[in-house]
Amino acid sequence: MNRLSQIFGAAIVIAIAVVFIVQFRPNTGPVQSAASTCVVEVRGSCISSVDFNASRNLLAMRTVDENRLRAMGYRRLTAEGLYERWLLNEDAKRLGISVSDDELTAELVAGRVRVSLPADKVRQVGYALNLREDLIRYLDVRNRQTKKFDSKQYERQIRNITKMSPTDFREYQRKELIAARMRDFVRARVRVGENEAFEQFSREKSTRTLSYVRFDRRFYSDLIVDTSEKAIQAWADANKEELDKTSEGRKAQYLPECRVARDLAVEVRSDEAEQGPEAGKAAAKARIEQAVQRLKKGESFADVARSASDDPSAARGGELGCVTKGRLSKPVEDKLFEMKAGEVSDLIETEEGFHVIKLEQIAKDAEAERIGRLEAARDLYMAHESERLAAEAAKQVLAAAAGGKSLEDALAAYMAQLTPAKSATAAAPGAASTAAKPADRAAKKDGAKDEGADAKKDGQAEPSEARAPYTIATHPNRPTVEASLPFNVSGSPISDAKDSTEPARIAFQLDKPGDLPKDVVALENGYAVIQLKEKTSASQEQWDKDREFYTSAMRAAKQNDALIGYMRRLKSTIGSEVKYDQNLLKESKPAEDGSGAPELPLEDEGE
Repeated sequence: MNRLSQIFGAAIVIAIAVVFIVQFRPNTGPVQSAASTCVVEVRGSCISSVDFNASRNLLAMRTVDENRLRAMGYRRLTAEGLYERWLLNEDAKRLGISVSDDELTAELVAGRVRVSLPADKVRQVGYALNLREDLIRYLDVRNRQTKKFDSKQYERQIRNITKMSPTDFREYQRKELIAARMRDFVRARVRVGENEAFEQFSREKSTRTLSYVRFDRRFYSDLIVDTSEKAIQAWADANKEELDKTSEGRKAQYLPECRVARDLAVEVRSDEAEQGPEAGKAAAKARIEQAVQRLKKGESFADVARSASDDPSAARGGELGCVTKGRLSKPVEDKLFEMKAGEVSDLIETEEGFHVIKLEQIAKDAEAERIGRLEAARDLYMAHESERLAAEAAKQVLAAAAGGKSLEDALAAYMAQLTPAKSATAAAPGAASTAAKPADRAAKKDGAKDEGADAKKDGQAEPSEARAPYTIATHPNRPTVEASLPFNVSGSPISDAKDSTEPARIAFQLDKPGDLPKDVVALENGYAVIQLKEKTSASQEQWDKDREFYTSAMRAAKQNDALIGYMRRLKSTIGSEVKYDQNLLKESKPAEDGSGAPELPLEDEGE
């Protein structure tokens, strides 16, 4: 009985195939005969616009957002997919991979049709096109009443969607099915062993935690570097060639005229702004007016700027250097360039707050060039010295920790022998550097009270009164021992590392907690000493739970990489001579009335 059922079932399949082939034999004429051009030419072979339009419509048939299609450049994607299809078909000839008529018929009778996309774009755009990685679209080829294959319904589908005759569509799909088999052939060669999968799983699921110390150049430039004229001049004499080159490059910034000025800036603070724009501006204005009163009482502009200004220049007593046009906000610049030497301005309002400026000197020609050279010397010297001191400090603490001290004790010993330079002038809190300001603002956000944020009551000090300058113990960028969050091998435990993954890579080379690397880690603003604090490994229980999913995902990723690599090799060997018809690849822009939109396939028409 079972044998008779099998024979009977096979006969039905053969009958369907015979009807299918006879119904759509080559004598069946095309639905429409549009002029065909070459969308892609490869080594003299032509990929026709007929195939291009069929693929374009099949790709778009589950996507109705035309603007989204244009944004992803789906006409270009269609052409590149057909180019890769051609490459796969050519290589299939070499390997003897083909598709029989029966195999092709079975796919079409089932309503399964293939399209092509560039291998390196399948995962990226497949989701947007509602297309799986197998690149299969399903056509409704069954009669809605009988649920069986219907040749008329099939013909209607391919006519509406692809504008092809059954014969042309069959040949088009033969090429697509061969390309699909070639992709399967490449993927099938990828193997992922359990040991390999577990090793990768362990790397990704294992974590490390670091203890580390930052040695920030800004700490050293504010407090430790000797900024005396003697020190700067000594450096300039020893590095004349570098200074000459920098000065020459900056000359245009100072000539023909620049103005030596100082700035006292008071910004609207975040807690003040929360009360509304007018209230915020009023509070900032009150603070700068109190600072102006100090100037009127005889305090030097530099001293008031150090303690009351919110600008980074407060660290230098508000010194802006020798300023040319285009470097300051327009209201401040306009006022500065109408003042006379020695004058102090009235209040200048900007979007951020208020300014008072002092014009100390108008320098022209040779004098401007001389001042520019002095500023270049100071900037270069500060950069070199702060870099040197930060590097030496990091290496000293690393050596002490490697010698047996805890990281905390090694840092404490270093900080104990550190003294500020006599010539160094540190800014008041909130003005030491640009980096200090975000730290202050973060503290305000977390509810910490900002020094001078609110006017003191009952005779207490006003917010604009002088505040204590930063010391080694209070500088926001001083070296301290910090701890990272747990991270895996591809993590970024120290956000400002020059190479964001370098600390993680080093950490996973350390064997046990307490171990240190042989060298320091470079940061954007200095150096860091790192030490392994904690080490956790992926558990067998985790692996047993995720084994199947993880192995499958890893295999799929490797298969995708293998296919991308295979296509690159084909392009470099047999498909390097490729030419696209750029006019056909241009994405059309619809008019306001909707005309000009790309033609999308019609919806299914069932029986």
